[in-house]
Amino acid sequence: MATIHPPCSLFLRMKVEKGMDEQLLRRPSKRRIKRIRIYRSLVGLRQRVLELGCGAGDLTCALAEDGEFVAGSDLSFESVRSGKARLLRDREEPRKVAFVQMDARALAFADAAFDVVVSTSMIEHLYPDDLSGHLSEVWRVLKIGGRYLVWCPNGLGRHRHRDFHYSMFSYREWMEKMRAAGFGGFESLLFHRPLFRVDAGWKVRLEEFLSRWRLKILWSHLGVRNVLLLARKEH
Repeated sequence: MATIHPPCSLFLRMKVEKGMDEQLLRRPSKRRIKRIRIYRSLVGLRQRVLELGCGAGDLTCALAEDGEFVAGSDLSFESVRSGKARLLRDREEPRKVAFVQMDARALAFADAAFDVVVSTSMIEHLYPDDLSGHLSEVWRVLKIGGRYLVWCPNGLGRHRHRDFHYSMFSYREWMEKMRAAGFGGFESLLFHRPLFRVDAGWKVRLEEFLSRWRLKILWSHLGVRNVLLLARKEH
């Protein structure tokens, strides 16, 4: 029987309460703008999207510019409050965007409600024995053919120890966990400019090659220091 863990994001609440309003007002960095552009391109147009761990809501609102409907969810009440404040500030259409306080392990949406689920810098904060339940919930709320877009640090990617990063896995390990939950059709990006999507098996081979030959400097240059996966609900 799996251990019952407290919500993984509780540790973030003090940081969130102190810093979320500053995030709302701060101009996004060039790096953040670049990442949002990549995520928007991968999600596509006229989709129903759920973002998990939405933080201050900048990606949620950016996805709403292209989407049919976008829900941003976070365990933190302050994150949800800041997301709603962002909607008012940016004058986004409220019928297209919603912010919901919700645990990523128990999604409060109907079956097959979304075309795409997105999590960026969220899934690594889940405990390993919570992952199968989380992935099953994502699979449940996706339509057939729907996709789960995950971005997180690669457990092999030469990261220093990070507090509260409980699930740091490689491309191969994430694909094994997602496949067990019913996902397939794994894709990733080989280049960001232009965006070049490839079978995620390429990233598995790259991370294995770099690990075998201990080539530290190339992890970032070859795009495997972090995991970026698109997984499809195939049936």
